[in-house]
Amino acid sequence: MTTRSSSPPETAGTPLVPDWTVQVGGALADEASGDERLVGPAAGTSFAALHLWHAGAVADLIGEAVARHGGDPAPHEALRAVHARAVAGEVFGESVWLAVLEPALREVYRLAYPGEQVRARAAAAASSFALSRGWAEKDAEDYGDTYARMHTEVSERVYVGANAIANAAAYALAFATRDAREYAHAWPFALVQAWIAAYAGADATDGQAAQEARARLRGGLAEVVVRATA
Repeated sequence: MTTRSSSPPETAGTPLVPDWTVQVGGALADEASGDERLVGPAAGTSFAALHLWHAGAVADLIGEAVARHGGDPAPHEALRAVHARAVAGEVFGESVWLAVLEPALREVYRLAYPGEQVRARAAAAASSFALSRGWAEKDAEDYGDTYARMHTEVSERVYVGANAIANAAAYALAFATRDAREYAHAWPFALVQAWIAAYAGADATDGQAAQEARARLRGGLAEVVVRATA
């Protein structure tokens, strides 16, 4: 697998991709308190800070989420270990990063999938359709439940698989090249939101647990940036 040493320059026809610190800062901002402190101006050039963050605060948060929901911690510990070795100066190619990223991301997106919301909407829509066709209320309800279960299972597989595959490839390139611009091009704000949903529950991303997750990730990143740029 080949890698690129740097991203092509932005052109007039290419949408401007915000710096990763801007993206992540927005995703982790505490709107209630107005706390948007995150990283200093040097963070955009300090890729070591990203590895420190992923090996520390991020891995800790996702490890707790996986343990709470009975998931397999092995993929996440494998990813943490590679990040920790990268902090120590080891360089890994895209294939190595891809091998540890994809299984870990599959679990993140599985936990982040809003299954209850999708199931409820599908059941209501299917039941309404059956009622409109003259079905008895109980039969329509049973049809809605069956349809929703099947629909949600398929939707979850597609959501988890597509996000894990696409994002593993994008982040593998960024980590292999140690390129902050490639990391920004992977749109990390979306992955941050998935981490928060995995920890707090996909149906509770505005609640206390979600705020706790944001605070932990925000504080962890601020701390490692100081360490990486000192």
